[in-house]
Amino acid sequence: MLVTIDVEKALMLFPHKFYKLLLIAGANSHKRSHLLKQLAEGSDCFYTNLNLALAQRLMTVPINERCLHINQCIDEIVKDIDTETVLFDHIEILFEKSLKTNPLALLKNLSRNRKLIAAWPGIIKDESLIYAKPGHPEYVKYPIEVDFTVVDLDQMEL
Repeated sequence: MLVTIDVEKALMLFPHKFYKLLLIAGANSHKRSHLLKQLAEGSDCFYTNLNLALAQRLMTVPINERCLHINQCIDEIVKDIDTETVLFDHIEILFEKSLKTNPLALLKNLSRNRKLIAAWPGIIKDESLIYAKPGHPEYVKYPIEVDFTVVDLDQMEL
């Protein structure tokens, strides 16, 4: 699959980046998940459904206190993984307004100490990462920066 080769090329940039973060963006969630699962099968990477793992840890925490525990919960998830590279799929929970988090900043921070590949649940448009549509309560738009890497599945041949 050509996309796997492009991801491998993107990973070669990690030694030259401050953040060892690769975001795989694209409108089709099945393609993003399929790619991450392929990467997990073919290398020393650990695949995690972040929505599921984080929800399991947060469900015992009162709703109004979850924003205070999200970073600790994610640190616990990552700490339990013993591979060099972590794959986060289904990260939509990070955009939940009640958690009061900046999803991109959180992912960048995690990638300072470990390689992180995450499926970005949105698109790339005008050199920006976009989640949701304008007017949606969870809508965010982040400019793509040079200190992390992005692969746009919508622009790739599958």
